[in-house]
This record gives sequence, structure tokens and C-alpha cells, in this order.
Amino acid sequence: MLGQPLFTHETPPEGLPVDKVYVVEQLKAGHPVYLAITTDRTKACPVLVMSKGGDTDFEALTAARNPKLLVKAPLDYAKGVTAEVVSTICEPFELHADSEHLTALLHNLFTFFKERDATRIEINPLLRESTTGRLVCANPKVSIDNAASKRQAQIFDLRDRSQEMAVELEAEKHGLVYIQLEGNIGCLVNGAGLAMATNDAAAFELILSDKRVNTILVNIYGGIIRCDMIAESIIAAAQNFQQVPIVVRLQGTNAAQGQQMIAERALKLHAVDDFGSAVQKAVNLAGPSPTTTGQMSIPSREGLEQQETVSSQQPIHGCPSVEQTRLAATQPHRATSNALATLQYGTRIIGGVSPSAPSTTKTSIPHPHPSLSHLPVYPTVSQALRQLPSKPTATAVLVPATHAASAILEAIECEIPLIVSVAEHVPLHDMFRVHAALRTQTKSRLVGPNCPGIIVPPARCRIGIMPHLQYVPGCVGIVSKSGTLSYEAVGATTRAGLGQSLCIGVGGDMLPGTSLRDGLEALLRDKGTKGIVLLGEIGGEAEIEAADFLQGWNAGVGLAERKPVVGMVTGITAPRGRVMGHAGAVAGGSPTAEEKIKALKAAGVTMAIHPREIGVLMRSLLKEQGLLQ
Repeated sequence: MLGQPLFTHETPPEGLPVDKVYVVEQLKAGHPVYLAITTDRTKACPVLVMSKGGDTDFEALTAARNPKLLVKAPLDYAKGVTAEVVSTICEPFELHADSEHLTALLHNLFTFFKERDATRIEINPLLRESTTGRLVCANPKVSIDNAASKRQAQIFDLRDRSQEMAVELEAEKHGLVYIQLEGNIGCLVNGAGLAMATNDAAAFELILSDKRVNTILVNIYGGIIRCDMIAESIIAAAQNFQQVPIVVRLQGTNAAQGQQMIAERALKLHAVDDFGSAVQKAVNLAGPSPTTTGQMSIPSREGLEQQETVSSQQPIHGCPSVEQTRLAATQPHRATSNALATLQYGTRIIGGVSPSAPSTTKTSIPHPHPSLSHLPVYPTVSQALRQLPSKPTATAVLVPATHAASAILEAIECEIPLIVSVAEHVPLHDMFRVHAALRTQTKSRLVGPNCPGIIVPPARCRIGIMPHLQYVPGCVGIVSKSGTLSYEAVGATTRAGLGQSLCIGVGGDMLPGTSLRDGLEALLRDKGTKGIVLLGEIGGEAEIEAADFLQGWNAGVGLAERKPVVGMVTGITAPRGRVMGHAGAVAGGSPTAEEKIKALKAAGVTMAIHPREIGVLMRSLLKEQGLLQ
């Protein structure tokens, strides 16, 4: 075995090298039980999972959804494993005689789960040894949250990099995510929070390390990062890779300037505005993939058809007006450019909070930027509320991920009605604490984290980081897990002459404050919204829950009151088990992208297979229902 590759369902196709073999005690045992502590994404809390038999595949077990196969016990994050939880699991597994030992074992496991930022602890199986009767944790597996790597440095120092792909490790050094697929087109894309402007050269080099790649497609939607900055970086990097054609599609902030810069350079750069045209251009340049036969093309609707064979938080219903919405932006020193853009858009900002503001003074200090000097800055939210002439109705939490939970909890404590957090990679256990606080109150609602925010074009109200210049007042509401995909939907509905009424980016975090279902309900209740775009992706069950809610809603209203919904779910071809960009988008497990599409179609949603279809489909549906003049 030593020196040979190991092949299992958890290894890549080429296997992993075996350089260590552990010799363990042989046990004589019976009655194996599967045991895990993991995350309930719907309830936003840890959950204890047990099943008879042991040696169980977790995804297969949870996909069965059969209460006879497993028992799930949600865990209060503060209380942990209580006597009630132990009693719940002892009965079906006949463990009453072991309850005292089991209580101690589960308590220790949960303590480790919390203190070490674990995302899952698996005991597969838990055994009762025949000779002594003791419970033994055999074949344990532990997953630690990558977002908590700094505070869990001692554990991450044990990481065995020989078991990982060299190209992925190199990408990690540059703050990139590299995922190897089977084709010959290398894709360089951005998602929320990825600072593309500083990483293009490294990204090109990583992509071209795969010798099959003969064309690169760059598809960037600039929000925080301007497209002209991205274009400068791409041009500089492309000078070193002139043997490979690069198709560049830029949208968002300063997109026209960026595309013009690309087009004017005498390099193998092809500037294309439209998403679909950019993809087709890359396909034509690349030719057939060495792993496929025949000519590649953009998926067709026919091809997709053949492939398919309640909250305690503050509601977010209605469209706030400029007069109703007052925004207190936390950390203005970090978010100066965003605050300027938000003010220019028309949103009312009344102050900010920054820990760097002196805590000893009884008054605020002015913002250091000349154009924002009229805004007071306070050291804490509570002091801001005491001294501001009017209480803010919303706050944008623009702080790094490691500090996001503290800022959100402070806003909840001060009962700010709407809290928007854009930070990506907030540690999972920080969000457990946030949700525990949200469940104890009814005054505040959280949107995010890991989201672009909320924008109401008719009211000129922007709370977040979205490229606001492309938003046009209109009649289509958008709710999305993906930030950049929501921008695509905005562009598509704008080109279709429909515009937007209310756009809610719920974010791709594993534990979002506002779910896809919550956002859908807000748009169904919003009087300014005639049609809805719902955008999902792999990972979690939010799309299934939204589909179930929509079916129930439509069953309770007349045909004339039903709003048309266009949906899209991304990740059909994503490799199993890989995190595609952020914590919530995990390929594999159940439900799959295909199952989500099927559920949404059953709820009456018209599914798009490409972002460019969204506006055309929505316009057609609105006309059919007589909702367009």
C-alpha cells in the first residue's frame, strides 16, 4: 500500500499517494451506529445526526430523508448537548444503558466542534466494544472551517499538502480558487469579494499550466472593483501570454472604458460585450475539446429538457423610499468610495461607525474624506443612536469577515431594523452565534453575509456594493444567491425594457440571514413588482424551500394575482464535492441542481438555461398575463 495511489469515492480520479499507514487497535464490537455533528442549513444551527448500521455515506443517508433511517437532533449553540437531546437519541438506538457515557462523549465532541471551528465531525461508526462494553469512536473524520484558519492556526499547521494538487496550492497563495475541469477553455471569472485587479497575472499562469487550455475566457462583473482597473491588469498580464487568445467580457462599473482599453490593444485580446457572444467566441477559437467529440456549443433549451428526464426577523416587504431609508454605514474609512457612490445614487446616509473613532469623546468626529466630512463618525452603534437626530432604519456592515459577526451582533442589540452584511468567508461558528441572537428578537432582519446587498431603483436606495449605474426603475423583482448572476439578470431585464423594482441579494453563505424563500415572499408581496426572477445554485435546499413556498402561495391566490417567475439554477456541471467560489456552493449531495430545477418547474417557474434568456422570457410572460402596456 505504501507508495501506491489510493482510489476511493473521496479522492480525485488519479487517486492520492499513500505515504503513511496508521496501525490501530483491533476491536471486537457489535451494534455499530453512525454519529455526526454537522450543520442544519435550514434551521441555521448545529445538528446531531445518528443512524443504525454505521459505515454509512453521509450524503446518501441524508438524501434518503427517511426518519426510520436516521435521527436528527438540532443543538442550541449556547447549551450544546442537553439531557433532552440525549434522551431523544437513546430511545431509537437502545442506548439507555450507555446514557451516562454517551452524554460525556457527546459533550466532549460538541466542545471540540465549537472550540475548533469544525464544520463536521463524523464517527463512522460508533461501536460498543464486546469485552468492556465501552463506547468507542472508530474511524473519526473532522472538517475544520477554512474561514477560521487564522484562529485555528495550530490545527492548520498539521495540514498535509502532499495530499493536495500543486496547482490548487499555488492558487491559494494568490487568494484564488482553481478548479480543474475537462475542457480546453480556461475561465477567469469573479464573484463577490474577489480582488481580480491584483491577481490576473497569477490567474493566467495557473490556467495555462493545464496544457489542454488553448483559449481563455475572462468574464468579469465589476462592482467594488472597477472594470477599467481590471482591464489594465488583464492587458499587463496578457503581454506575457500572447500565444493564447483571450476573450474578455467586462460589465459593471466603468465597463465601457474597460472594454475600449481591451479593444485598442494590439494583443490577442477579443473584447465582447454580450455574455452569450463571449462564450461562443471562446468556443469557436478553442475548437473541440480533447475530451469531447464534435463541435461544442452553448447549451440549448432542448438539451436541458432532455437532461432533466418561517422567520422571527423583521419583514422586508415593500419598497422603502429615499425619505424612509436612512443608512448608517459602519467602517466608513474602509468604504469611502462605496459611500460616495451610494450618496451620488441618491440614498440618504446619516452617519457612520468606526472603531478608530475616539471612544473618549462625547461627540462624533467628521469623516476624514472632504466629500463626506458632513457625516459624523462614532466609535459604536449605541453611541450613534444616542446622538443622531433620527434613528437609522438600516445599516450596511462593510467590515472584514473576521469582524463581521461582532458588527452584526452590535446592530441587532441596538435594534436596527435592516442589517446588510457583504463580507465573504465569515466563519461558520460566528454565524451560529448571529443566528442564535436573531432567534431571540423580532426587531432586526439580516441580509447576508456574502451578498451584494439590497437596491430599490425606483427609490434610488442602495444598501450594498452592487454596480448601481446599470439598475433602471421598473417592474421586475430579483432575488438571488449569487451576486454576479444577479447583475446578469439586471442587465438582461434592462435590455428587455423592463427595469427593476426591488433586488435582494440574499448571498451564498451557508447560513444567510435572509433565505431565498424570504426574498421571494417579499417580492410576491411588493406592489411595485409585476414579475420575479429567482436565481439559485448548487448547495443547500433553499431552492426547494422557495419552490414549496411558491406552490403554496399560488394555491391561495387567484390566477390574476399570480406573478410570473423566471428562474435559473447554476452548477449542473460542477465537479462533485468541490466548493465553487464560496462556502454555500458545494457540488454533490442532495438536492442536485437538476432536482432543484425540477422542483421550481413543478411550482410553475419558467427556467432559463442562460442569463441572456432571462429578460426575454420575463417580457414574454408579462405580456401573456396582460401586465405590460
